[in-house]
Amino acid sequence: MTPYACPRLLCSHVGFKCLIIARGISKYIHRDISAKSIRQNFLDYFIEKNEHNFVRSSPVVPFCDPTVPFVNAGMNQFKGIFLGTQTPHFTKVTNSQKCIRVGGKHNDINIVGKDGYHHTFFEMLGNWSFGEYFKEEACKMAWELLTQVYKIHPSRLYVTYFAGDESLGLSKDAETYNIWKSLGIKNDRILPFGAKDNFWEMGVTGPCGPCTEIHFDHTGSANRAEFVNKDLHDLTEIWNLVFIQYNRQSDGSLLSLPKKHVDTGMGLERLCCALQGKSSTYDTDLFEYLINAIQKNCSNVQKYSRKFGEQDWNHIDTSYRILSDHLRMLTVCLADGVIPEQNQKLRRVIRKCFVLSETVFGKDKGLVRELSNYVVENLGDVYTELEKNVKLIHQILDYEEEIYKSIRTAARKEWDKLDIDKNLANLDKVDITPSFIKAYKELYVQKPTEIDGVLAHRLYDTHGFDVEAIQQLAEVLSIKFLPISFEKKMEEIKQKSKSNRQLSIDKLLSALTATDLKKTDDSGKYIYNKKGTQYDFPEIQSTILQIVDHNSFISQVKDGQSCGLILDKTNFYCEAGGQECDKGQIHFHGAKFQVETVSKLNDVIVHRGYLKGDAIKVGAQGRISVDREYRLRTMQNHTCAHLLNAAIKQIKSATCQKSSKVTNQYVNLDVSVFGPKFNIKDVIRAEEIISKVIQDQLNVRISTTDSQGLYSYDQITLIPGEVYPDNDIRIVEIQNESDFISREPCCGTHVLNTADLEDFCIVSVKSLGRSSSSLHGVTGERAKLARRNAADLAEDIGVFKKSLAAHLDTPDMLDMGVLSLKQRLNFDVTDDFILPYVYKQEALEELNAISRQIKEKSNEDLRNFVDMEMHDALERKVEVTASDRKFIVHYLRSSMMFESVPLQRATAMCSDMPVIVIAYSDSMVKARCCVPQALQTQDFDAEKWLKQSVASVFEGQISPQKSQNGILICNMKAKKIHVQDWHHLLAESVNIAKNYINSKL
Repeated sequence: MTPYACPRLLCSHVGFKCLIIARGISKYIHRDISAKSIRQNFLDYFIEKNEHNFVRSSPVVPFCDPTVPFVNAGMNQFKGIFLGTQTPHFTKVTNSQKCIRVGGKHNDINIVGKDGYHHTFFEMLGNWSFGEYFKEEACKMAWELLTQVYKIHPSRLYVTYFAGDESLGLSKDAETYNIWKSLGIKNDRILPFGAKDNFWEMGVTGPCGPCTEIHFDHTGSANRAEFVNKDLHDLTEIWNLVFIQYNRQSDGSLLSLPKKHVDTGMGLERLCCALQGKSSTYDTDLFEYLINAIQKNCSNVQKYSRKFGEQDWNHIDTSYRILSDHLRMLTVCLADGVIPEQNQKLRRVIRKCFVLSETVFGKDKGLVRELSNYVVENLGDVYTELEKNVKLIHQILDYEEEIYKSIRTAARKEWDKLDIDKNLANLDKVDITPSFIKAYKELYVQKPTEIDGVLAHRLYDTHGFDVEAIQQLAEVLSIKFLPISFEKKMEEIKQKSKSNRQLSIDKLLSALTATDLKKTDDSGKYIYNKKGTQYDFPEIQSTILQIVDHNSFISQVKDGQSCGLILDKTNFYCEAGGQECDKGQIHFHGAKFQVETVSKLNDVIVHRGYLKGDAIKVGAQGRISVDREYRLRTMQNHTCAHLLNAAIKQIKSATCQKSSKVTNQYVNLDVSVFGPKFNIKDVIRAEEIISKVIQDQLNVRISTTDSQGLYSYDQITLIPGEVYPDNDIRIVEIQNESDFISREPCCGTHVLNTADLEDFCIVSVKSLGRSSSSLHGVTGERAKLARRNAADLAEDIGVFKKSLAAHLDTPDMLDMGVLSLKQRLNFDVTDDFILPYVYKQEALEELNAISRQIKEKSNEDLRNFVDMEMHDALERKVEVTASDRKFIVHYLRSSMMFESVPLQRATAMCSDMPVIVIAYSDSMVKARCCVPQALQTQDFDAEKWLKQSVASVFEGQISPQKSQNGILICNMKAKKIHVQDWHHLLAESVNIAKNYINSKL
């Protein structure tokens, strides 16, 4: 890992001058006490004076640690070193680590804003020694930094140390006590505490050790040692120095570590409070700029007045604190690639901000997005990813705000319909979602006395409620919630699920354990090269260690028998990282084993397939041969999966890969886009980018790193929620001289140069919901096949278009031709008649245009049919009433031949007389009635006539013609009539229509 240059926040050091400020501690404090200076002075002290290496902050979501949802301490990225699974890149390091605490053991989200020092996001200043220095040096440096660099008077400070614990078998940490005493600290300020306060453990097992804490007294009064560790806001711990010297075993015993480590952490926010003479972190310059920005953008709201508790009766100041805190947290998270769609805690924080913006600060839209700029400006020079990803931050916030507004609008309408009690009336509006309403209704109907594990799990499983949401629902409904019961139920279900998964392989696992098989050496899967233009996958010699038959071991396998072979080594790739496994053969003397699937079980690889030839036994040696074409096609598609992901990110900016699948025939990438969805222009652009990369013949670079190195990469694409190993992380990089970069951790196999992809095109794009799309692409020969298919189809469409004019008099035949061509657009990605997606859309438009042309000609023919039939009807079927008025009631027989019949055209030919025209097509009847205005009377008009006759018989609904007077023109909506009933109902309706007009006119 290359050490990063420490970001220089100050051009030069500012002289130590006295400054008179509140609380009477000014003469001991550096004149420049801005947060930027405090942070930089800390780093400078360890880097320049004490030769530590600067390691930049890791992202707030750990890459390689599934045990914590967010990085909540500076030590997270060095966990592998403490556990002994990694060798440190440097033995002395320092940094400022971004930390999030919104869940698990450290969950401060519900306290934020109610006091002056809890936060969801904070910065942890730290220095570490990995076997280099220990207690004495750590204490001396800490004390020197605080008293000499920051000029804090020793009378403001207290130190604590481990008092020992009989249950742990540990005596007091006299060494640390003596170190502090040697530094001149008085006895009454060196305080012993038990394991709860001064013994640090990573977990139930693993590295641990005593710690010593430094506490700062904000009051500056007489000795207050008795109040240390009493949770007073004016006497707080600011620095914790942990001495990792033991390893806790599974039986609870402690063993000394071969190397001793130092892990320290000092909260920047609390340190700023101490040095800036503030009682609340919200009054420091870490928050002051943001609170001022809120006031600037929300001038109609009263200004922040630093009130807490009952004094803040309208919760305005609390809202200022919550919004400013949450803004820092969400901006940092989004810049680090945390996706709200996949992290509900982040989404909840973002939505809380939206609600506060609207309900407290009077901004209907855009306030959160605007305020995020202030966070970027304030922290961007320290954490450069903020400035790099500002567009990403804006896109996701815009997207989330649009979604939440639509959800909340619909939910609030339904919520307002409910009979809400007084507790629910004041419910936090961020929680009013469709899921919350459904859960509320369920509990309201059931009226349980408590929410036990079973009910809590149903709320979790059915409505997506976490512990916090269940707790809030229980509180507003005055129902007791049993979180411990819920935890037990979740663990029970987890174990049951795990047990079910294990049932099918338990026997084999037991057998593997009993044989004590070593890990299969599969490093050969990465050994391949090119000879000229051809890829060479060298064969390797291997020995059969075990033969598996139906989850048990056998000694030999015969001709035609299926089984699994466990070998000492292999060059086959087994399915991982979305890539399917290899196929191939294992050649034995007189026999060949055809490998169909390859799977891994506890680091042992099983090759499943069938034998052809002589029987083989355990211990037999064979020659492993990978199916060259199959592997190469898979490699081409996997490399293109990376290129496609990078291209989409370049085009749309705010994107997130959800999943991928790589086979020898295609690559499938499911991706979320936060903004306008992926469209055909984006497809064209993505193909152009990848085609350029192929033409540039770029080398595909593979390197290996560990989790420490992984944190050092810029512009690396990670899958949210994916947990990467601590060691042997393969990084696949493709970069051109301009702006295209593809850089991802990946365990798959790839081509050596992008030219080996030969060609690429996207063949399918499907929507998976509001933001997600599923793309399928093909490379090499299948991409060329898709283009040949497109050329063939284009030629056939061209020939068809040329024949149109000659066959327009036979529309049915033409429709069949168009349908036949359209069927070629429906294919599966594994078919041989695949087409490029862009051409498919173009062809579809062209065929639709041809269909419209045919239909237009058919409509013209239909109009001619209608005209001829109505002319004939006017000559033969016009009747006369008793008052000598002409009228016509006609069933349009030509309607049986066409899907759509223009009744308006038929009635237009009878403009001087009352007319009813009835049509019947595809079992649907409809009718139209017109009455000249001169013949309309109080008892007779178009609406009355149609309603009392045809509509009455067919039980149809009538409606006036749009923009027309219903008494002159009226339609009956299409009504389904079975063909068996049609003729007698038609006759009845015509007869009633004639009788009605004769009686009324």
